[in-house]
Order: sequence, then C-alpha cells, then structure tokens
Amino acid sequence: MRQRLILILVGLVSSFAQNASQSPATLSLKHVSSQYESLGEIKPVLVNEGKEAVFLSRIWPDGFAQLQRLNDATGEWEVGAWGIRCATVSKPTIPIEVEPRAERNIQVYWQLSTDDWDNPKHFVVLDTQEERPLKGRYRFMLRYSLRPWTLVHHPGTIYTIISSDFLVTG
Repeated sequence: MRQRLILILVGLVSSFAQNASQSPATLSLKHVSSQYESLGEIKPVLVNEGKEAVFLSRIWPDGFAQLQRLNDATGEWEVGAWGIRCATVSKPTIPIEVEPRAERNIQVYWQLSTDDWDNPKHFVVLDTQEERPLKGRYRFMLRYSLRPWTLVHHPGTIYTIISSDFLVTG
C-alpha cells in the first residue's frame, strides 16, 4: 500500500511540472569531450555560474542525464529509453541543490538507453524502441529546476541543459 501511495504521489508531482528550455540560471558543463571510446567514459560536471541555486530531481532517474543520439538518416535527435519514475530512493524528501558558483559531478545514465546493461550493442529509442548502432553522434540532457524537486516538493518549471555533441567510436 505504501509503495502505491509513493508511486501515485510521484505521478502527480510529475504531471504538474512544466517543461521549458530557457532558464534564468547560468549553467555550463565541464569535462565533455568531443569523442569517447565508450558511453561509460562520459563523466561530466555541472557548473552553476549564476547567482541562484538550481535543483536536480531526487526522483529516479530524472536526477541523471539522459542520452540523445543523432539519427543519421533524418538528422533528428532521438531520446534514449528511460526508466519509470520512482521515488523509492535514498533521502526522497531532501533536495539535491547545486549552489551558486558550485560544481557537481553528473552521472549520464546511459545504461537505460541501451539494449543490455552490462554488454550493450545498441542504443534504444524511447518512443519507438528501435535499436541504433552504439557508434554514432550523441549528446545528453539534464533536467533541473529553480525550486526544490523531491517527493514532496513541487519543482514548478523544469528546465534542461543540453551538452555539446560528441562521437562514440567503440
């Protein structure tokens, strides 16, 4: 019963959030290379260069960066498969805050966007479940809010920061 209540609350919080691309926050990403041998090598750092704090989601997996892959045939960016939102995480009511003039290591949850967690061979497109080769041009996006974003805190508008694109060769 408790798990159902948590899942219902997560769904309600997520359904009231708005997505937006323009944010008053001044953020950048460090340690994004132009080329990687494998997806596991991606280890970015979020830099808050602004004067106000930003908050990452405490709800899994939204606090992690999500892969996008360039579809060579269409020239469109395709979002990778993503897990079902879940609030059964450590400290679900404590916000993940990135203070002004601070940095935070970001995990790119690439495993959710592949066909096999341990030995991936393909990138899996979110909407169609189509498989693409792992080799290709990628970028990632990270969601954040200007208000605390937890199981009990409504994030308001959700913004995204998108990395520069990079090539995965292996």
